[in-house]
Amino acid sequence: MRSLLFWSALPFVLPQALWVRARAPHFAGPAAAAEGVATPGAPATPSRSADRPPLRLLGVGDSLIEGVGVTRAEDCLTACCAREFAAASGRAVAWRTVGRSGATSAGVLHKLAARLPPEPVDLFLVSVGVNDVTALRRRHEWRAHLDALATRLAQHSPDALAVFLGLPPLQRFPVLPSPLAQVLGLRARQLDDALGAALGALPGARHFRFDFEARPEDFAPDGFHPSGQSYARIAREIAARHAAELAGASAAAAV
Repeated sequence: MRSLLFWSALPFVLPQALWVRARAPHFAGPAAAAEGVATPGAPATPSRSADRPPLRLLGVGDSLIEGVGVTRAEDCLTACCAREFAAASGRAVAWRTVGRSGATSAGVLHKLAARLPPEPVDLFLVSVGVNDVTALRRRHEWRAHLDALATRLAQHSPDALAVFLGLPPLQRFPVLPSPLAQVLGLRARQLDDALGAALGALPGARHFRFDFEARPEDFAPDGFHPSGQSYARIAREIAARHAAELAGASAAAAV
């Protein structure tokens, strides 16, 4: 029923979508190197812990992984998550991003996944989906890309935990006017439900569903990407849900 509503409403909001695409500002991600090490109680730095090897965190995906919305690499979502997991585990966390603004599930699967580092990681942070909504991706294609991507990550790092970010509430994005916002929000919920169903059968994959309200201050000035404080808030919630599981998985892999 929701799919029928979306496709039926699409012709009526298409002029709004074209207007937003033409007029919305386009931000770039941080220009600095997209990697670092976060130590317990300290910001992300190039240093490494001397006692235990750091946990390895790799962000893969779209503009949220690239860090669009902030100007410093240490404020991007992957770096924020590294700090939170370092604080929770008492271990250093080496982080790295493989991201590209505008990447769809097909782009992440066929292009970005080819740039994965050769060494295995302990945690994948995956952001994909918003661009599939705006690209009008069909659900069966979305599901097929997710299955293939999750399989690719599991083959790369069999012991890793893979946290897939759910699709955010697009109906609350300030840059999107009504009724376009409601129509895209409806489609985002559909793809997010499909994401949860796809990951439910995979033992190492987790669905991070956005279950908190988006506030105006959570957005960058473009009204579409997260602000620095929003990246930090999302990272705290990710760590709160998955830090204990990551610690258990890394301990089991070390045995």
